[in-house]
Amino acid sequence: MNKAAILAVVIVAAIAAAALVYTYPSISPTGTPSPSRSVPPQYSSSTLSGSGSLSIYLTDAPPSSPTFKYLLINVSSVVLVYQGNVSTSPPRNQFVFRVPAGRGLNVNLTSLVGSKLLLGATSAPAGNVTDLIFNITGARAFFTDGSSAQLKVVADGKLMVHFQFQVKAGGSTNLTLDIQPNEIHYSQGSSAVLTPVIRVQAVQSLNGSTVTSETSVTETTTA
Repeated sequence: MNKAAILAVVIVAAIAAAALVYTYPSISPTGTPSPSRSVPPQYSSSTLSGSGSLSIYLTDAPPSSPTFKYLLINVSSVVLVYQGNVSTSPPRNQFVFRVPAGRGLNVNLTSLVGSKLLLGATSAPAGNVTDLIFNITGARAFFTDGSSAQLKVVADGKLMVHFQFQVKAGGSTNLTLDIQPNEIHYSQGSSAVLTPVIRVQAVQSLNGSTVTSETSVTETTTA
């Protein structure tokens, strides 16, 4: 094979590889479309007295609107609100898990139907959790007609879900957040507003026993 033929094969292979990586447009933190890249898993961990391991996953129910092609969101943090203060420094009634940028930026939510994305793993203080606050810092919808819209998220993206479970010392909890777009409506001035619904499931394990608890599909409230 001559040099020209080898070069052509290399170029074709490079183009094919690029097509596998850059699969769909996405949103940057400022809302400007940019290519999406494959990102290896990243984890955040801490060591706390009287704590349990916590893994947080993101998933999506089948889209309710046939006009959706995909929906991209930026997830910045998940906050556990406790009943009373817990063993943080200083003691307080909230524990904040900050999602690594490599996991939380430009998440194609509609690609998670039937699958889960691990947002991260950490150690959380043991105690009774009463609420979760889910922070979305950006969203963009792409529709089947080829159009797209930068979205505002209701409650400035700080979405609270009432959900009670217990983080047990020495135990493990797998927390799954099922984001359902619910609706996109247009307010005065033609601003597109995303009103999501979040369904939560907690699977907890300790000393060989497993307990599963979950919410029904419930509207989120302002944090």
